[in-house]
Amino acid sequence: MDRKTRRPWDLIVVGAGSAGLPLAIRAAERGGRVLQLEADSRIGGTLHWSSGQISAAGTRLQAELGIEDSPAAHYRDAQRIAHGSIDPVVLRRFVQEAAPTVDWLMDLGFEPAPGMPVAGEAHEQYDTRRYLWGRDKALSILAVLRPVHDRLVRAGLIDLRLQHRMTGLMTDARGAVIGVRAATANGEFGFRAPRVVLASGGYAADPELWREITPRIPLCSYVNPYSRGDGLRAARALGARVDRGEKYLNTFAGFREDPADPRSGSFLSLSPGARKVWEMFVDHRGRRFMREDHPSIDYRERSLLRQPGTAMHIVMDEAILQNAAPITLQTPAAYRARFGRHPAFVKSRTIGGLARLLGVPAAALRRSVREHNAAVDAGVDRRFGREFLIRRIEKAPFYGIKAQGITVLSPAGLAVDRGLRVLRKDGRPVRNLHAVGEVLGFGRTSGDAFVGGLSLTPALALGKWLGETLPIAASRAHTASGSRPARRRAPRR
Repeated sequence: MDRKTRRPWDLIVVGAGSAGLPLAIRAAERGGRVLQLEADSRIGGTLHWSSGQISAAGTRLQAELGIEDSPAAHYRDAQRIAHGSIDPVVLRRFVQEAAPTVDWLMDLGFEPAPGMPVAGEAHEQYDTRRYLWGRDKALSILAVLRPVHDRLVRAGLIDLRLQHRMTGLMTDARGAVIGVRAATANGEFGFRAPRVVLASGGYAADPELWREITPRIPLCSYVNPYSRGDGLRAARALGARVDRGEKYLNTFAGFREDPADPRSGSFLSLSPGARKVWEMFVDHRGRRFMREDHPSIDYRERSLLRQPGTAMHIVMDEAILQNAAPITLQTPAAYRARFGRHPAFVKSRTIGGLARLLGVPAAALRRSVREHNAAVDAGVDRRFGREFLIRRIEKAPFYGIKAQGITVLSPAGLAVDRGLRVLRKDGRPVRNLHAVGEVLGFGRTSGDAFVGGLSLTPALALGKWLGETLPIAASRAHTASGSRPARRRAPRR
């Protein structure tokens, strides 16, 4: 109950991030009384971590630029990039809601970066220009959502409770969800409402849950530390189905800043679009396994995914270290200082010594270096077709970096129907329980590939759609400003 008015909440939203914020805003603007529980001490969730890339087909921005596009074309193109592996039910809902969401964000003041939209940059390209972001990454989106959300909190339509971490769902005798339990600094409390939406994020900040759900992939994550799987645990306790964990693709590539902490992932700059790749890459056998300067991001990511533990080794010599741009986001001096001081950064006076430090066969590594040098001398890489062949590896000392795939999202998530109702293992919905955002799993919204914008935009768009369509008390079905919103299709109940 709302202690101030003693009226019941219409809706409990668990999470105040990329899905929870638009959801709470749109429900409150319809006059709904929303209780929003957030484990963090601030709103924004993964918006504080995300690169902020979004995509939509049929936006006003595209129309102004003469770009012809449609939700149907977006659907086909996304499935093409993801090899048909995206959940068709969720993708169809998303592509219909994406353009209205981007238009809404722009109405609130969101400004795309210059030159937007584009066909692609960070991931495999779309076939048309529908991909965009703001100047300040995802914080550009938070900057326009926060004032609206703050206003609704002040008006009493959103009851925001920070540092309230959900511990479970409350149900009645029939198994229908009737509320949420949450832990606070003052103990655990129960909160009741006729509907609950889980917008609580993923699980890649919880090593134990990661090992359980995604056991074949060693965790090295760069994610919101509050992505601890609370929504998955709570829904699974009611028999909800968690799936699509096999739809995984790592980011290329990085290392653990703290070798003992799998949540301390840090990126390496290895994209040939960002810097020339001077170094040689080898696998656990000491052999080259890919073209180091291949222009396809998908090729590089999948080449690494096929390696045991998504691990590889980066090899260079003194001349390359001196002349190439640093691989880490550091000054050249700080980058050099890591070698021999961090377990992932090793150096030796000999190739054989480097092989021992990397844990690869010395004979194989020597052979790979000889083949690399021969390709540099000939100007042709006959094995993999590498084009940037700038320097031999021959000047001691020799350097190596132990790298691996980085996890930036949680692949597995809750199964839902077209109304985003959470489904049990037998396919029946859990009554009064919906889910949106990363708790659905990246494998559901983007399949087994990184499709431009299909992490953040589905969270924003489907959160907004739920806020516009979930039933609220008829007596309060008006906006905070007194005007009525456009009629929207209600989700199946």
